[in-house]
Amino acid sequence: MQKIIFSTFICLGLVTGAFGAGSYVENFESYGTLSYSGSSASLNNGAVLYGNNTSAINTFNNGGLWKALRLAQDGTGNTQATYVIGTVENSSTRVNSFTASFDLQLKSANAPADNLSFDIGKLTGTFPRSTESGLWSSGQTGSMLSVVWDFYDNGSGDYVGTGGNGGIQLFKNGSLVAGSNVNNPATVFGTLGSTFTRFNVRYDSELNGGTLQLNTGGTVGAGNLITGGTNLFTLANLGVNFAAGDQFAFSAWTGGADVDMFIDNVSIQSVPEPSAGALLALGIGGLIALRRARRA
Repeated sequence: MQKIIFSTFICLGLVTGAFGAGSYVENFESYGTLSYSGSSASLNNGAVLYGNNTSAINTFNNGGLWKALRLAQDGTGNTQATYVIGTVENSSTRVNSFTASFDLQLKSANAPADNLSFDIGKLTGTFPRSTESGLWSSGQTGSMLSVVWDFYDNGSGDYVGTGGNGGIQLFKNGSLVAGSNVNNPATVFGTLGSTFTRFNVRYDSELNGGTLQLNTGGTVGAGNLITGGTNLFTLANLGVNFAAGDQFAFSAWTGGADVDMFIDNVSIQSVPEPSAGALLALGIGGLIALRRARRA
């Protein structure tokens, strides 16, 4: 009987391992200056950085005090960057829920512009690119959530922050989600420093029709739950249907004005939805174990 139970747990372990949670961690410490091929440079774990200015959009070492990825450079306008993170799950598994964290530092000698986004969904089209509603492309299929930091007031109602720090919004498939307009707590410094602001994003597809939480200063603990810090918004009933092969990405854009945008200590933990095949295998494994138990 013990052998039967043991073999059952092995079967369960093999199957559940096939759809176990994925993860991605990057602190950019292992890189020197990135070498571009055309408009792209490869990073670890399948990640790719796209940029239209390979000097401005690269790893940056602040005199040995810290190293981070610079997605835009103060004093250099008209830049576009897209940092596509390698598939966190395998290509046959869709992300069901996730928690993502990263540190952000902003610096501008003048009024900053334009935007930074954190995206998850189906990435289509060419890179680098960035818009004030994230990486969503008009007419594309699939789904996408984009948390967007907007640093410039275009006078069209899209800028919701106060002061030079701008605001933060959530977009679903390129459309602004009501209730997501908040001021950006990350200070835009006039000189380069060592102060980064921690942001945490958590999406749970099973909670209240799909809930996204944006937090600053907190930590991710057991169960991928965010504790401490300040919740900027929690939005429910988002109803986003992620698909196998969807990816995480950061994008940045500076127009006529500019700003240093540094990100560091990127961490993503996902909770995938079991695929139909995995569930079928799990059921077959259980039936085999039960049949053997009856024979015993």
